[in-house]
Amino acid sequence: MTTEFVSAVIGALGTIVAAFIGVLTWYLATRSDRLKEMTEREAERLRDTEARDQRVLDIVVALHSEILAGLLANRRQLTPEEARYALAQDNPFATPDDTDFVFDSVKNDITILPAPVIHSVVQYYRAARQTNLITRDLRDPHFLTQSRADKRKVIRTLLELLELQKMLGEAAVSDLANFAAAFGLDLAASERRAVEIVERSRHDLEEIFRQSERLDPSS
Repeated sequence: MTTEFVSAVIGALGTIVAAFIGVLTWYLATRSDRLKEMTEREAERLRDTEARDQRVLDIVVALHSEILAGLLANRRQLTPEEARYALAQDNPFATPDDTDFVFDSVKNDITILPAPVIHSVVQYYRAARQTNLITRDLRDPHFLTQSRADKRKVIRTLLELLELQKMLGEAAVSDLANFAAAFGLDLAASERRAVEIVERSRHDLEEIFRQSERLDPSS
């Protein structure tokens, strides 16, 4: 084996080793880049998931508050005294509740809501929409020309829908609170606090009215 041949073999091996090292270096570098990209994509996915979960939870809390407010208003409207008063009116008058801004913000993308609450939430707002439509009809000139018996029939239908709305609201509030509880939020406590505030407000107003009646000789 000549010296030239040995030198050629060594040179070839050197070239192969250098090429292998180059390929290995490229592979390790690209693998590191791929792992980095995968890690970044996974981190971004987790951030997106966390942001969506937080948005869903925020919407659940906001809907709970909005429906609870409507529910408490319904409870005041559906006392026996208020029902008798409404049925006794020849020209009943009421203002529709158009303050459901939370549901209005999500109704075009209802899938943002968690599946366990969609049914009861939609059912509640559908009933609320129906009661608003009838409430607006109380101002309609055609309604005002109806007989007292026909007016009472409309009012009775409205009261029945308000009762249905109240029942659906209670179901929706319960479903929303149960969903939030899985994330450590106690919406039931918020409900109890809201009920207590409304009750205190009602008692305070009753006292104010009593004082006003005592001071007003014409009352």
